[in-house]
Amino acid sequence: MNSFPENFQNLHSGEEFLRSESIKAIEASEELTAHVYLIKSAMDLLDHFARSYPHDDEDTLTVQLLGIRLFNGLASVMKLLLSGYYQTSALQQRDLLETVFLLDFFLIDRTRIPVWRASDTKGRLKNFRPVVIRTALDDRDGFTERKREKAYDVLSELAGHPSHAGFRMLTPVPGGDAHCGPFFEMTAMKANLEELAKHAAQAGVIFTRFFAKKRKEDHAISITWAEEFGVWCEKFYDRPFDRAQIREMRALLDQL
Repeated sequence: MNSFPENFQNLHSGEEFLRSESIKAIEASEELTAHVYLIKSAMDLLDHFARSYPHDDEDTLTVQLLGIRLFNGLASVMKLLLSGYYQTSALQQRDLLETVFLLDFFLIDRTRIPVWRASDTKGRLKNFRPVVIRTALDDRDGFTERKREKAYDVLSELAGHPSHAGFRMLTPVPGGDAHCGPFFEMTAMKANLEELAKHAAQAGVIFTRFFAKKRKEDHAISITWAEEFGVWCEKFYDRPFDRAQIREMRALLDQL
């Protein structure tokens, strides 16, 4: 019987140690803990509407499958950043951003969903390229700074493509030597987690717009998400959050 290479076992042990160190650092920080709870709430929302919500057409199923992609992406990024793989964590975050933008693009015109689904590679690259989607979203929102493009380009430069600039994500100490394998570095872990929270927030807000709340459980998960998102926005973006409205919604839900 062949044995599994011991080096992989040793690598996994190291990853698990770094994961425990990352979790300790997160638990010691009120801000990082808030990001983690926001991400967790977004994943709960995605899981509910992607798996438990009954679909009655192919368009809804397509959106649900993209929701599963987002859930898996968020889970993968968390695993990578906790284990000290910061560059590959950022690479996966670019995919999250692209998927969120695609869903938001569908919100402009939902007839694009079947077109996208039926597209071959040539058609998809022509009509649904990331730059086409980003431009349409910016035009819809009246954004002239093209911040979506800048966010996408940063992730591409640092992680999506081999680049000299990306080498700095391999160094535990700024200006030091690159490290082969995972490592713990507080600044890199914090930056990855902060970005992930932003992507999770966008995913939750956009994904839930595709689903009418038909059942009590749909309303319950949506209220929980609204509260977590509201608290997070108040903390990091100084947006006042009306907790009384959440209490009223829960009271009405209890009467159903």
